[in-house]
Amino acid sequence: MNKHLKWIINQYKANIWFVLIMVLFTLASSAVSIAYPYAFKRMIDLLRDILQNPLLYPDPMHEVNRVLWLFIAIGGAQFLTGFYPCFRALVNLRFEHTLRMLYFKYITGKDFRFFQHFRTGDIVTRLTDDLSDFPKISWFLCSGIFRAFNSFSMILFSLVVMFSINVKLTLLSIAPLPLMMVVFYFTSEKLYTNFERNQRAISNINNQLEMSFSGIRIVKSFVSEEKYNRFFDLALANRFKTEMSVVKLNAVLSLIYQYIDYFAQIGVIMFGGFMAVKGEITVGTFFLFYTYLSMMIYPLLDLPQLFVSGKQAFVNIDRLEEMKNYPTFNKAEDQGETVDHFESLSFANVNFRYPGKEDLVLRDLSFELKAPQRMLILGATGAGKSTVANLILGLLPVDNGRILVNSTDIEQLQIKSLRDVIAFVPQEPSLFSGTIKENIMLANESASPPEYSVALKAAQLSSEIASFPDKDDTKVGNRGLDVSGGQKQRITIARALIKKPKLLILDDITASLDAENEEKLWQDINLHYPNTAAIVISHRLSTLRYVDCVLFIDSQGRGHKGTHEELVFKNKEYHDFLHEHLKK
Repeated sequence: MNKHLKWIINQYKANIWFVLIMVLFTLASSAVSIAYPYAFKRMIDLLRDILQNPLLYPDPMHEVNRVLWLFIAIGGAQFLTGFYPCFRALVNLRFEHTLRMLYFKYITGKDFRFFQHFRTGDIVTRLTDDLSDFPKISWFLCSGIFRAFNSFSMILFSLVVMFSINVKLTLLSIAPLPLMMVVFYFTSEKLYTNFERNQRAISNINNQLEMSFSGIRIVKSFVSEEKYNRFFDLALANRFKTEMSVVKLNAVLSLIYQYIDYFAQIGVIMFGGFMAVKGEITVGTFFLFYTYLSMMIYPLLDLPQLFVSGKQAFVNIDRLEEMKNYPTFNKAEDQGETVDHFESLSFANVNFRYPGKEDLVLRDLSFELKAPQRMLILGATGAGKSTVANLILGLLPVDNGRILVNSTDIEQLQIKSLRDVIAFVPQEPSLFSGTIKENIMLANESASPPEYSVALKAAQLSSEIASFPDKDDTKVGNRGLDVSGGQKQRITIARALIKKPKLLILDDITASLDAENEEKLWQDINLHYPNTAAIVISHRLSTLRYVDCVLFIDSQGRGHKGTHEELVFKNKEYHDFLHEHLKK
């Protein structure tokens, strides 16, 4: 089975009741549409027969009234089927919503390599522009396919009536269809290529916008507005070029289809009129054929348009499936053994290198941390300190070796439950649009007011929040642009602490804390979270006072664990690292 057809069937199965209602609605709408001309034919032929043979109709008004009641019944049915376009639009939106949520879930399950391969603007384009409006996926799944189904059923019902009346005239009416299919066959590949090129251009536009606005401070500080204007102008020019190629091709195809059908219509009018004059068909029959042919113009165009819009929608489907099928080492969040506490963490001869890199970042790294120990990781820039944190969280896969939590390999653990007992404060704090409180409560929505207050106090935020006019309802802005860098970092610390984690990982957070606030932070952690183990990545040597042991990662990516005093006297590279650091 064609992969696109299989994909569409799967979406229909997931929304089966809506699809069945659409089928019934479509058939009813088509039946009502063709019923009116047939009722008019009956009325015209009835009036002709009454005038020509009045003796055959002793009570002509009774016959006329029967046809009038038929008109009334059709009118009532048409009122109900008038809601068909509204329901079709509703189903469009349902497909758009369900597909966006479905593929967003796939994306959030991917590992870091996915986000290195797909840029943010490209992902946003695929989840927005590729899904909505004509002729994108959600429109095609409902309006595109069911408009064509409506057209097909209308043509089919019309042909049944027309063939039952006159075969020759009917064959002339459907003559354009084979020619339309031939035109589409020779242009289908060009349609797919042009539309794919246009969607890539739209992704590039959104990438440019995302980079420009997210880095607006840098752009302005380096007076680079003109440079980014040029970048955007080039991307926009490319999109204009690709979009025009799609528009031109669609316009040419539409024009060809229209002229093919107009010539067929002229032929039917001339041929049918000649037959009516000769008396081979009645005036009512000629009216029926002429009306059906007029009604069939747009349906005849809709059928080949299904293939045109289908080619465009298939591009969007392929782009969504490309993201879904991008390989990831992450297993499903609910697979594996659950973790509800933290006893120990062990690295056993762990090797790791980033994809595409030749050199190992970590080499035969081994250490053990037992609750409630606190460990400081030291090493030169690029030594792999943050990599250790990402490995613990399951964000990166090891190349060799094992990582064990509570003596169980991390590969056998349910990653969601593992992350539930760990709180991570990244080196670059990340906030979401909303208030300070919403950002903190994100980690634990069920936290009580006392737990919330303790987290604020420990993160050294209480006094600052009290000074804000809106207190913790203050908006942080997009990516936290409305608060300072230090405030942003302390909000992320509070967000981590409100989880009441069993293992706390702090990645170089001391840049946002002076020595006094750092001391207060550890005092509050010792007071309110005494059983929490911690891994601290820092360049500030004063942090040594708050930890039990040190893991030093040397220039080869090997780890050396011990107390500060042990490493100073036993490891020359550690000694030299401290000496160089103290000079700075």
